[in-house]
Amino acid sequence: MLFVGLKKSFEALETIQILSSKLKTNLEENITLYNKNLEENKNEIKANLVEYNKQKDELQDKILEFENINNSSIYEIVQIPFKIFDKKAKKISTFIPSFHKNKAKVNIKENPHDYNILTISEKDQKAYLPFNYHEVEKIYKTSDSKYLTMQDVIDDLYVLPLSQFKNSSIARFREAFYLMRNKENASITKALDLGLELMFQYNLNPIVIAACRNLNELDIYLDCLAENELYDFTCFEIKFEIAPKLIQKKK
Repeated sequence: MLFVGLKKSFEALETIQILSSKLKTNLEENITLYNKNLEENKNEIKANLVEYNKQKDELQDKILEFENINNSSIYEIVQIPFKIFDKKAKKISTFIPSFHKNKAKVNIKENPHDYNILTISEKDQKAYLPFNYHEVEKIYKTSDSKYLTMQDVIDDLYVLPLSQFKNSSIARFREAFYLMRNKENASITKALDLGLELMFQYNLNPIVIAACRNLNELDIYLDCLAENELYDFTCFEIKFEIAPKLIQKKK
């Protein structure tokens, strides 16, 4: 009986891995088509998204089936297929990398409080993200000595190069995916859903998605954006630093 149960579990896991790979392939194809020519490939992208929704529903069914077999959550038992998928998905949903040479706008030792300003600096070619003090403290304490100080956490994770957001569509998908997976601890399917939903929302700056500390802040911003009332957004302040223009001398 135990052998039969284990066999069914592994069969379900294998199916989940296959379906996860299909979702990843579908998403990569859509991104490639978009990058080539959105207008010419619009119908094919739509068809791929229809197929994506079918595959996503099938994947969710298989996850539920696996949970029923094991009477527990897939994430508590075996994470193999999702780890495999996460590694592959990093090509299109790269998690925020380390930039140890960055210097934040605020010294957390001198100001041990939440920082509620997003600064997009053309002058520095960097984005300085807002942060919650206790979240920074948590990362520092659980980093296994990766960071020597809490300031190192901020300089590494909350200061990003603007070049990271050069491809706006890819950046919107990546940051939405990251927010759901890492800040909200949501499932891969939910992360993919939000990433695809926001990917082609052209009036949405991807840096703002990166700056949102949770889904609630992002939802509030999206509501304000939809109503064209960004002055009502008070979760954090958004500042822009413009690079000074060089004045050419007349001959």
